[in-house]
Amino acid sequence: METQQRVCPWWLGYTFINPLRKYQHNPDKILAPHIKPGMQVLDYGCGMGYFSLHMARMVGENGKVYCVDIQPKMLKNLERRTRKAGYTDIVSSILVGENYEPQKLKNQIDFALLFAVVHEVPNQQKLFNEVYAMLKPGGKVLFAEPPGHVKPTEFEISVAKALNAGFTISEEKPSQKKLAVLFAK
Repeated sequence: METQQRVCPWWLGYTFINPLRKYQHNPDKILAPHIKPGMQVLDYGCGMGYFSLHMARMVGENGKVYCVDIQPKMLKNLERRTRKAGYTDIVSSILVGENYEPQKLKNQIDFALLFAVVHEVPNQQKLFNEVYAMLKPGGKVLFAEPPGHVKPTEFEISVAKALNAGFTISEEKPSQKKLAVLFAK
């Protein structure tokens, strides 16, 4: 049984790029332990790029950030913000249903971020299988869901699907305390 899709409206994406958000979700604190210069990383469910631009800064000019979303308007705003930040050579926006081809990234991703998005995906098992295939051996995935919006039982079902895809739970603990786990390939 797959979960019902609950997609965040594109216009709500503006609230997620508010600079005050860093007090609740500080990208440096959340991502710095996992992202190094030169890495290839994936931001699945990137929205307007709240984490994506920080990821681009962290991987630097020799790295790559693949930003995946299902909403064209979210990606248009990401692309505008990417140009403004000077990261057009680092950030690649990918629209599911148009130019999303996970097989082209097989064994290429060092780190993937699934932040507050898995609950929106109708086929979570397929998503975890695809992300697993894209990761290099030893690659990691930070999976986090918003408490209050996602029930702990729903989160545990998603974790079970990730484990079914082949992931193991890393001994490293994510900086997010609730409904967060770090997977390893």
